[in-house]
Amino acid sequence: MILNKNIILVSVLFIFLSCNNKTKLEDKSVDKKIDSSLVLNSQNWYDSLVYDYINNSENELIKLALKDNVKVEWILDQIEKTDSKNYYIFNIGQSVSDIDGTNTRFSSNGWIYIDSISKIVYEYDLPNDSLIVWNKK
Repeated sequence: MILNKNIILVSVLFIFLSCNNKTKLEDKSVDKKIDSSLVLNSQNWYDSLVYDYINNSENELIKLALKDNVKVEWILDQIEKTDSKNYYIFNIGQSVSDIDGTNTRFSSNGWIYIDSISKIVYEYDLPNDSLIVWNKK
């Protein structure tokens, strides 16, 4: 009888701890979704690749923003899964608003895709709807 009570107690404790760990994992994934707007001081694996792209890009809009000391930011827009690759898609630009500070919005200067396995950066070519491998110059 005592053995059965101990087994039940251990089982209930195990179930409780399992549920508690699952909740923690779910909370982390929710945090990732909420923290999709990234600035230069973030600590995700892809931030250094995006930062490198911004600082060495031939994109005229990005170069102009940097020249004018505009704070260039990026937003992790989505993760696109294909048959052979997973791309992290980033919108690069800056936050802008009207003169009085109202109507805040994100102004895009360009888009990049990063292959999550190979860590290759691709520029999105909007007119041709294609990806071009970015080569640092």
